[in-house]
Amino acid sequence: MRIAEWLTYAGIDQLKQLHRHYGCEQTDQHSKHELICSLLRRISKKSYIHNLLEGCSATELRFIELITLDPSPAYTMEELLAKGRAALSGGEGTPRSFVVEALKKGWLFPGYSHQTQYLYHMPSDIREQIQQAFVQSYIPFQQSHAPSCYRDEENQMVYDLQRFLRYLQQDIVRLTQNQAIYRQQFKQLLQTFAIPEEPIKSGGPRFGFGRMYHLYPNRFSLLYDYAYYEKYILEDQGYLGVTSAGSERCNQLGVQEGKQLYRFWIRLYRRPIPQLPIILRWIGLLSYPKWISVSAIYQAVCPWLKPFYYETEKTLFQKIMEMLVHLGIGKWGEENQEAYFTLTSNGIRWMHGISAFGEQTIEEGFIQSPK
Repeated sequence: MRIAEWLTYAGIDQLKQLHRHYGCEQTDQHSKHELICSLLRRISKKSYIHNLLEGCSATELRFIELITLDPSPAYTMEELLAKGRAALSGGEGTPRSFVVEALKKGWLFPGYSHQTQYLYHMPSDIREQIQQAFVQSYIPFQQSHAPSCYRDEENQMVYDLQRFLRYLQQDIVRLTQNQAIYRQQFKQLLQTFAIPEEPIKSGGPRFGFGRMYHLYPNRFSLLYDYAYYEKYILEDQGYLGVTSAGSERCNQLGVQEGKQLYRFWIRLYRRPIPQLPIILRWIGLLSYPKWISVSAIYQAVCPWLKPFYYETEKTLFQKIMEMLVHLGIGKWGEENQEAYFTLTSNGIRWMHGISAFGEQTIEEGFIQSPK
């Protein structure tokens, strides 16, 4: 509902409080209609949202991002307090103060029915205006034309999943003592894929981004983990094989499998990158319908990235963008020594149709833990 509708459900005391907060012109304090009209005149001004955001602290802006970019229609108090804690990110302050302030400003309203009385809602037009205000400052970094060269891997991950399952149907695949495919055979398998990868070299630490992330390169690690999680493949007494479910699914793979891969990736990467949902929301907003410089995307999402053991904010960002291209969510282009990014047709549907906020972190124990 829009704010005009929410105001009609608000009590006279809440309307008076909003009236005082915004310093509206004097009107009949006993007339609900007059109070609402006065508030709407103030709120409808183009400068309204801009001025309010200008006066917010960095932590307040983080909280506003969390409630605005999360497309959930309503929040419980517990969910709002969790967002308040995320906004503080260990800093000083109380999560409840953010909720109180949002209620004072009319950015959140308590439910008005018996079923919704313990839920809090953001008016749809306020949400939209704040999102537009957030995006506004990044418009100079967008461009309508495609870069002179770009990479588009849309649907290729599903095709390579199919190639992986068919390879297991046709060949005997033995595993090493630590459950890895033998290097020579693994190279042969990768050569059948549309998107090439090199086996990882022994060296630096690799953990936290998947069950087999320590053994395989990023893209194949995700494919393997997904197939294992969905019970398409089975590790059995030193051999890797395809299950009956995997054989059956192999001939039915389509675009929807790509969507499920994307959802699985979100669940997998949420553990090392807890704020992945809002990062993806930012990327979705900035990368459609135009191309945008990757440096501008990093500027928007960097505050939500925290180092993870051996990974820095920069390498985590690179990992996210790399996987979005592999998953067919976005295209990566380069022009005049500048990198650009935009959403594919699948990316538009999935990023705006799937709320990453609703995807639960993968079960504990599935991801390889640090030693």
